[in-house]
Parts: sequence; C-alpha cells; structure tokens
Amino acid sequence: MTVFENRERYDASNVWFENSHIRLYDKRERLSQMRHIDWGLSMIRSEALAARPAGEPFDLGDFYSDLSRQGKLAGYEVTTRFYEIGSAAGLEETDALLRSQSL
Repeated sequence: MTVFENRERYDASNVWFENSHIRLYDKRERLSQMRHIDWGLSMIRSEALAARPAGEPFDLGDFYSDLSRQGKLAGYEVTTRFYEIGSAAGLEETDALLRSQSL
C-alpha cells in the first residue's frame, strides 16, 4: 500500500506507518500515531484473498485493517500529495488543478 504523510491535512489520517512498516490501518479507530493516509495504490497477492468467499463483496478498508493487524500489510511512502475525487470539494479541487496545467 502506498501511504502519504498527511497529518490530518487533506483527509483523516488512517495509517500508523513507522520504520517503513504499516503498524495499523483503520478508517474507524483513530490513534494519535496515525499520521499517514492510504494514497490509493495497492497491490494484493492472490493468497491474501484466498480466504475470502468467491463472488462475495467485502469492504476493502476492513480487509486492509485485518491484514495490518496480522502484520501482513506492507507500506511504501510517497512524498507527492494526493488529490481525491470522492467528494464534491475534492473533485472541484482536482478539476481546478487539472485545468491550471498547461497541456
């Protein structure tokens, strides 16, 4: 999982990332050690999904949280800010950024 040192700037920080390891990922339980946020790019090994029932939907956030609690979620820290498009404000900000870029 890619993570960005957010410190609550752009959205709620949900990752405790320390010494190049994800100690905890959780979107519900907030700890003061959570200064990073998931950046949106992840790779999942097929064996990590093997225990999931085939064809059954599941919450990716819960899946990542479970992996982090098992010590099975690796992290890679990125230093470039992310732009989210999951909210009206985020979409507006991203749109303004893209329109300001010279093509």
